[in-house]
Amino acid sequence: MAVIETRGLTKEYGDVTAVTDVDLTVEDGDIHGFVGHNGAGKTTTMQMLTGLVTPTRGEVYIGGDPAGTRAATERIGYAPQDPTFYESMSGRDYLAYMGKLSAVDGSARDRADELLARLDLTEAADQAVGGYSGGMLRRLAVGQAMLGDPELLILDEPTAALDPEGRAMIIDALETLTDEGTTVFVSSHVLTELEQFIDTVTFLKQGQVVTSGPLEEVLSSTAAERYIVDASDNDRLAALLAEQESVSGIDRDDEGALAVTTDDSEAFAVELPRVLSDANLGLYSVDREGGLEERFLDILGDEGEE
Repeated sequence: MAVIETRGLTKEYGDVTAVTDVDLTVEDGDIHGFVGHNGAGKTTTMQMLTGLVTPTRGEVYIGGDPAGTRAATERIGYAPQDPTFYESMSGRDYLAYMGKLSAVDGSARDRADELLARLDLTEAADQAVGGYSGGMLRRLAVGQAMLGDPELLILDEPTAALDPEGRAMIIDALETLTDEGTTVFVSSHVLTELEQFIDTVTFLKQGQVVTSGPLEEVLSSTAAERYIVDASDNDRLAALLAEQESVSGIDRDDEGALAVTTDDSEAFAVELPRVLSDANLGLYSVDREGGLEERFLDILGDEGEE
């Protein structure tokens, strides 16, 4: 079942079009990555999904209900890119208060304590939110989004300002939630990290969808791949690899290792160890380049948008 479905979603602000004809489907239980430069329209799209912004044209459905309706809103937990809090309240009191406003089932304070523990905020639970670091505030925002045990989490840059341990904690929490059936729609600029836990991805450029689908399909749509190979005799290995049908190009990186381009990674994976063995060469390392970050640059370019 589609938890998110948009058709021709468009938002205009006067003469400026922020989002244009976005068609998007996210299935139940997926972790969906939403990727694009600053200014690409990601936040505007997320706000239309939550009902905070009304589309100029198009349709948005959350679990089959129009976005902004009570039925749709009750399904959503949302953490914005720049969350705000009652800074005089403690973390525990803030989550308990927001839990009561959200009509959380059971004890709102117990739910607050559960989330504080999951997000490693227990020691700071009784401190005023105004004294929290940026990373602590980010985790608190994610905790607020999780309060009502929503069917859909919409998270705008949830790992921004977090250290590696904090990011790992958020990722672990998201993966646990999807194992329990929650759908997650998440934007992030840390693409190497995002790649590790998302199932599907959408690339947005200047408010328009450039590509969308399962992560493996989006990554595999680039024909050529590069491998960085370092062996006991790179000069000799370069000459031997140049004779292989799967190899379309060989360069050197800054450390003298071989940067091998192949149009057939499966064939190269067979040919490389055979060539090394036949030539009695030792292999120090082999690393595949590419992934979501390289695909991002390939599709969207390396310059930000206005």
